[in-house]
Amino acid sequence: MHKAEQKLSRLLEEISQTALAADPVMLYSSLHVLDAMRRSSQPGHVMFGSDAMVEFYGGLVTAMPADQVLQRLGTDFHPQALFDMDRLLREYARAENLAHQAKVLREGAADKQTSVLHMLQMEQRFDRMQGYPAQLRTIFAEITAPLADASRAVLGFALHQALEAADVYHARQATRLNEVMTEFENASALLAPSSGREQRVQVAATLTAGVATFGASPVEDDLPGVLATQLNAPHEEMARLVAALTTPLGSQPTLKALGDTNALRRRPVIGLDTPRSLWARPGDFIHEALDWAAEACRDHPGLLKSFDKQRQDGCEELVRRTLAAVFGETFVHHGATYPDPGNPDVDVLVAMPGAVIVVEAKGGRFTDPARRAAPDRVNRKTREFVDKALGQNARTIAYLDSGKGTLRSRNKKRLLLPDHLPPAVSVIVTLERVDPFATHLPDGGKRSAEPKDGTWLVTLADLVMVADILRHPAEFYAYARTRAAIAKAGGPRVFVEADALAAWLDHRVQPVEPAPDEIVFLDTGSEAVNDYYTQVTTPGSPSPARPASGVLAEVLDALDVVHRERPQDWNGLAIAALAVQPEDWRPVRKALRAAQPVTTGTRRARKRARRAADGISLSPHLTVYVRPHTDETSPPPLGPTTLLLRTP
Repeated sequence: MHKAEQKLSRLLEEISQTALAADPVMLYSSLHVLDAMRRSSQPGHVMFGSDAMVEFYGGLVTAMPADQVLQRLGTDFHPQALFDMDRLLREYARAENLAHQAKVLREGAADKQTSVLHMLQMEQRFDRMQGYPAQLRTIFAEITAPLADASRAVLGFALHQALEAADVYHARQATRLNEVMTEFENASALLAPSSGREQRVQVAATLTAGVATFGASPVEDDLPGVLATQLNAPHEEMARLVAALTTPLGSQPTLKALGDTNALRRRPVIGLDTPRSLWARPGDFIHEALDWAAEACRDHPGLLKSFDKQRQDGCEELVRRTLAAVFGETFVHHGATYPDPGNPDVDVLVAMPGAVIVVEAKGGRFTDPARRAAPDRVNRKTREFVDKALGQNARTIAYLDSGKGTLRSRNKKRLLLPDHLPPAVSVIVTLERVDPFATHLPDGGKRSAEPKDGTWLVTLADLVMVADILRHPAEFYAYARTRAAIAKAGGPRVFVEADALAAWLDHRVQPVEPAPDEIVFLDTGSEAVNDYYTQVTTPGSPSPARPASGVLAEVLDALDVVHRERPQDWNGLAIAALAVQPEDWRPVRKALRAAQPVTTGTRRARKRARRAADGISLSPHLTVYVRPHTDETSPPPLGPTTLLLRTP
């Protein structure tokens, strides 16, 4: 046995002993507050996996005999127990990571499928983020809201109410925590300043432990009653909902390792003796809400079938709406068919002069055995999510390239596609977050064909996120094209879509073909994107700025003019403009200022304006001319590499 594996067994025993020497349930609730305090002040990569470790501890509590846990309920314990448990969980995480790395080294990575299995095993242990809440909420509502009546008739509650319950209870507990933090801040202000470093550390630790203890979610005598009051819903309806969200004490006796399936991940309420319960971190429920909904429907075949159908329908509809918001309703088609054998359809097609995007949407579920990296289940999902989708996109692109162009809409009307259509960009959108598939694009052995220019495989939440940042057609198209090319080249390796987006925003990351046995990684993290979607703003404080591509608004406006007046040039100009590094737009920015109509101006400004009127070469594929709107002289010759900017 590897040393790290031996250490894991010892640490589990210490975790159990430390928990039972305190109050295991309230220790779990306090750990969530401690973790939340750190997550709010530390970069995402520093705290990666911390929430998974607290969740694992909660699972271990539900694995203990219920009578042992209940005997300790309400027991006062020293604040040091909180820090001891935190230390033990961090040690366990390090040992688990070392054990997994040793396993990876022993097994090697002979092919992409093996790399996928290893990455899935790592995610099962440490990764709990399914996306940003702003996007996850939209997706959950799209799938569950249409099933409100059906789920209420079968389950006794509506599926969408689970997230409403989590939100109101989270708001309630956040108010409680803020009040506790204010009280401790006021108390600490009355303390005499500490002279020694050790004393200052001790005071800070005491205050932190106090906040984590008194700000923790309490054991509720009637959680359904609390939710019924907050949501103005029937008590019996909330009682059934809470029961579906509950993992009872003693219900997971076989949970022994971080990689095991932990019911508390999806059913986050710990059920004590009836009717008491604890919901420690309702704000994190959004990340598992869809998987919880599938589990709630599991024993009802008719409802589960409707749920799975709505997953697929909702996935396709959200892809359509997302792309229509960028490219316009006119150019986005849902469910178009073409006359090949079997009358195949295209889930979503973007076809505008200068841009074609073919999207295959996959709304299927990724099962627990697949999450645990069971090889046969992963192969099955690879064939469904990757192989089949690649074959479908390749077939569609081949048909479009043939020039036949006979497509029909969902209502059987003929679709007239625009002229000047370039080669299509292939995109696969999965409702499930399966980052290992996007990173490695594994082959399940049933791949009939694949698009020659690569494919961008992206989760739905990330697609919506990218479209929220890149709102102009040129921005989104250039990024999608780049991501497909990166997948084709094999580098840089992308583990998280937000990192790839940040790298593109920052310095226009480009495809890199690694040398044999070489791995090329991204060199930029996603802190700006994370800050935009996760920062909690206080009243009166400015909202974080939306990350931007760095392309001047005047350039994007000029591309819109190209699209209207000379669409045959739009593709090349959009690609060229979005390949310019953000800082390289500086001479154009100066030229725009110099070309502003003013009564007086410096000699340098006038000289700069004349130079801009003669053209600023930014690359062999892009020359920008800047002219005042009052300039009535003949415009420069406009072609596939020239862009004309007019000042307001």
